[in-house]
Amino acid sequence: MGIFSRLFSVCPRVKKVKGTLVASAAWRVRILTLGWLYRQVIVDPKKHELTIYRRYLWVFARRRRIRFEKIEAVTYAYQDWSPVAPFSFTHDSMDVFSVGLQLYGGGERHLFYFFGDGTFTNTGPWPDWIYWEDFAFDMSGTQERESKAFVEVV
Repeated sequence: MGIFSRLFSVCPRVKKVKGTLVASAAWRVRILTLGWLYRQVIVDPKKHELTIYRRYLWVFARRRRIRFEKIEAVTYAYQDWSPVAPFSFTHDSMDVFSVGLQLYGGGERHLFYFFGDGTFTNTGPWPDWIYWEDFAFDMSGTQERESKAFVEVV
């Protein structure tokens, strides 16, 4: 039984503004990079388009508009970035969920990463109750739930 909290995850901020869905880079990322890295995605159902706005080094900005007709699918991927995962049967995962777009014609566009502390994983020969302390006091982020919600909304 783990404890889930937003404190243990770094996810983009998603809100509804005047009928559009606006997702912007997490405030923790903007603070850590001193604002030199920024991304915003606006989904406008009235105009039938998705706009990706990126800014690097405070001045180099790019805006890309993608019509809904050009989008084939929303992509969703998971990786465990725990440094001990390949070497241990038990570990606390470091979850990274990636959300993007698959475009007609083979192109792909990345939207956001959702980072966070994952749950305790046991793939070894011993039963789970041997590691009861790790399961009982496991603290996890909300990155999985938030990434799935973002994919559903987009």
